[in-house]
Amino acid sequence: MLSKWLAIFFLALIAVTSVPVMGQDAAAPQSWTPAKYLGDGWWESITLDSENNLHIGWYGGFTGADGAAHDLFKYMMKRNDGTWTAPYDAIYTGDGGLTIRNAITVTSDGMLHVAYRLQGDHDVSSAPVFGALNAANWSAPNQVGTDGYYLDMIADRYDTLHLVLSERSKFPVRENQEVFAEGAKCFLCFDLFYRRSTDGGKTWTDVVPISLETESGSDRPKIQEGNSGRLYITWDEGKDWYTGGGAPQDVRMSYSDDHGLTWSKPSILDGGNLPDRKPIQGTLTELRDGTIMMVWRYDSDQDRHIYYQISSDLGITWTDPEPVPGIYARVASKSTLDHFELITDRLGVIHLFAVGQSNLEIERTEQLYDITYVPSSKYWIDPQRIYYNASERPEWPEAVVGPANDIHLTWFNRGIIPNSDCNTCVLKVYYSYLPGNIVPEPTRAFKPTFTPMPTATVFIYHEPTTTPFPTLEGVRSSLTITTVDNYASQTFLSGMFISALFCGAIVILLRLRR
Repeated sequence: MLSKWLAIFFLALIAVTSVPVMGQDAAAPQSWTPAKYLGDGWWESITLDSENNLHIGWYGGFTGADGAAHDLFKYMMKRNDGTWTAPYDAIYTGDGGLTIRNAITVTSDGMLHVAYRLQGDHDVSSAPVFGALNAANWSAPNQVGTDGYYLDMIADRYDTLHLVLSERSKFPVRENQEVFAEGAKCFLCFDLFYRRSTDGGKTWTDVVPISLETESGSDRPKIQEGNSGRLYITWDEGKDWYTGGGAPQDVRMSYSDDHGLTWSKPSILDGGNLPDRKPIQGTLTELRDGTIMMVWRYDSDQDRHIYYQISSDLGITWTDPEPVPGIYARVASKSTLDHFELITDRLGVIHLFAVGQSNLEIERTEQLYDITYVPSSKYWIDPQRIYYNASERPEWPEAVVGPANDIHLTWFNRGIIPNSDCNTCVLKVYYSYLPGNIVPEPTRAFKPTFTPMPTATVFIYHEPTTTPFPTLEGVRSSLTITTVDNYASQTFLSGMFISALFCGAIVILLRLRR
């Protein structure tokens, strides 16, 4: 009870001492704007430049009159005066309906950079901020990864680009060797790799292996820079959604204190190492005092809590898993591709963006929430619902904090069509905004040049070690989990490829026996 009153006092103090922003009453509680429809598509990414222009990109492919699927990277901008551009077809990535996973970022010289999938491979293109609405201004694709699925990219405070991707790398790996670590239990699963560029994406270092487990895949990677300047990579280890191999195992974190030149061995959160459920959807944020918080959920509906853990020694030890109060995660079978977004705002308050429900007894589900945590009082504020629509299912929240402690949030919705199993027939990208509550930090005009960074050094890979946690009491359930959130064309192509390899192996064995 005391912590609750402290949290209320803390928030009241913020309201009293804040200066009105954009004509708002500083004493009024902050609330999210109604959802704004941006365009058709999914898998959006978001970034904010130093002049306070917001940039959003997403996969906006379409089916032509000939019945062929045409794949596009869509882009639009919210200018610093609050006006929006129309969405534009920025990059054409070919045909076939191959999902364009993407990550957009911006450097201080006013250049936008986007990493994206192009016909299954990973590429990077760039364009000036004020020329990005013209497709002709985007640079030719620069391939930075081979066949893969997930990717994420950021630009740090020194304008170095940091890229993390899941793939079967055939690029040189420091010792000029190709990397393919997977064994029979996770045949063709993807491993996790890192690269960096100090010249705006023109050249890249050799790939650095972050996770090379031979019997598991690496899913949902995320890279971010903390307030301290430290870099973090988080990911799920075990299941590889794209190939269908492996099984959920744990969530992991690795960090770098030298701008990505070397990386720590992974810190592993195994959720108690229970035999009937494993952690997934791990993501992290750095608090103002340098401690880190990580959230995750189990892969099973036996326990639909969202758990959080805190570490004050960079992942050597963690607090016991505790559930985030007031929210339950969505059904596991609908969460195979979703993730959580976790950010720390300029006042040190943590925001968790998650899709779920406040009560398991009600039928009203699939609501997008903002749940805040006040570190000074160690208290979670009740979830604030941002979006709900009975005919649409929100997914993939992405957020960024602005100079006035305002927050920009995007996500996409899958349309729910009665009596239909199609979950990619209706796809819409949305945006919502939380106004700021502090005096805005000054914007910075774009600089003409990059700040050089040190040359990369030899990377030493460390075998991961499991961080022990207390055993959690298991709960038996009769539920059968099935995956329904598969993109049909990709699943079909992957299955055909693996089947062809299997049949080929059988033919070779028969010939050898003869």
